[in-house]
Amino acid sequence: MKPKSGEGSRKHTTQGIGRRQFLGKAAKAVAAGVAAGAFPYSFNTARAADGLRTIGLGVSIVNEIQAKASKDLGVTISGQALGYGEMLTKQITQSDQFEISEGYYNDMDLVWPAGSYQPIDTKRIKDFDKITNLVKTGKLAPNAQEGQGDAPYKHFWLDKDNKRTAKGPTRYVTAIPAFHNADSIGYNPKATGRKIESWAELFSPDFKGRVALLNVPQIGTMDAALAMEAKGLAKFKDKGNLTRAEIDVLVNYLIKLKKEGHFRAFWENFGQSVNLMTSGEVALESMWSPAVTAVKAEGVPCVFAFPKEGMRGWHGHLAISSKVKGKQLDQCYEYINWWLDGWAGAFVARQGYYTSIPLNAKKFMSQEEYDYWYEGKAAAKPLSDPFGTVIVPQGEVRDGGSYVTRMSHIAVWNSVMDENEYLVKRWTEFLSA
Repeated sequence: MKPKSGEGSRKHTTQGIGRRQFLGKAAKAVAAGVAAGAFPYSFNTARAADGLRTIGLGVSIVNEIQAKASKDLGVTISGQALGYGEMLTKQITQSDQFEISEGYYNDMDLVWPAGSYQPIDTKRIKDFDKITNLVKTGKLAPNAQEGQGDAPYKHFWLDKDNKRTAKGPTRYVTAIPAFHNADSIGYNPKATGRKIESWAELFSPDFKGRVALLNVPQIGTMDAALAMEAKGLAKFKDKGNLTRAEIDVLVNYLIKLKKEGHFRAFWENFGQSVNLMTSGEVALESMWSPAVTAVKAEGVPCVFAFPKEGMRGWHGHLAISSKVKGKQLDQCYEYINWWLDGWAGAFVARQGYYTSIPLNAKKFMSQEEYDYWYEGKAAAKPLSDPFGTVIVPQGEVRDGGSYVTRMSHIAVWNSVMDENEYLVKRWTEFLSA
């Protein structure tokens, strides 16, 4: 795989171009992503007079999490959950509008060269040594798949010049790993009539008119590429960084399928994906793990597939704005250490997400919860989501098994491609075909 982690490597870096030119390119990428469909979430716009402002997506910016952190730390934590395009724009161009960014490693090629984040001193992270090797080395187990695309470890360690390097350990890092997961296909087994074990099923003629894709070009494209490869229709060198020719092959095929009526819908947010499945409009679709549990909570059968080709991974982080200093910088480190301590990790675990220090989350989970969500064991009793709704019946086993098994089977990581602008252009053509 072609290296891409250093500032002198491929993809959206500032080396050889001016800051204004770089920000122009980044702004185009963000604008294109917004135009094609972002993740619209509601948000809390409250701002702290003497505290921290944190931004991100609805995965981690949850009122209950910020309220608990504020109570425990004695500092007002004001969270703002944004759409994906909004979040990325603010991260790149408005680093004075937040203290903590709860972003994603796959965006680091855009955000780090913009100078939006400051290096994090690992000596100030209390449990840094307990963080799993998924981001430190790229693998939870020796036989794990590294995965194509923007594997988080490629954007983690910093050298003495604060440039990203895939080699560690070093004292300073770009951001601290936190919430993460692996996504695939959600399906109603009664509607499909069989177990779904391959990405190829997204394009199976058996489900014509009953398939939905995620309408975020950077991610929907990877799901489609996984499906094309699984069907033996194409072979892509790196599904996380398609060439123009590869994008054309993929999108031309998607346009063909669309004109044949293969797709029922293109969803843009969590709620839409849940509604498509609960209403019976689709038999299978690109899906996130918590959406599957939400469908089951409505009494509709839904299974999260564990494709033989591997999952599509993503990894969130906690970063500090480059504008922060003094007392607020101390508060930022306190907030990050609070996140890693386990309460927040246990909260998101009950939605199907993982945290970078599982054993800390375990302190705030029952043994039955930890066994189900992390160990891949059958639920010894009915389990609830963070809000008290039972979503896991007794005896159920998590699709894909344990944390180590699921996160060791990553085919590709969410990525920003070299040809992002061209990708979005072609994706737009696909949607309008």
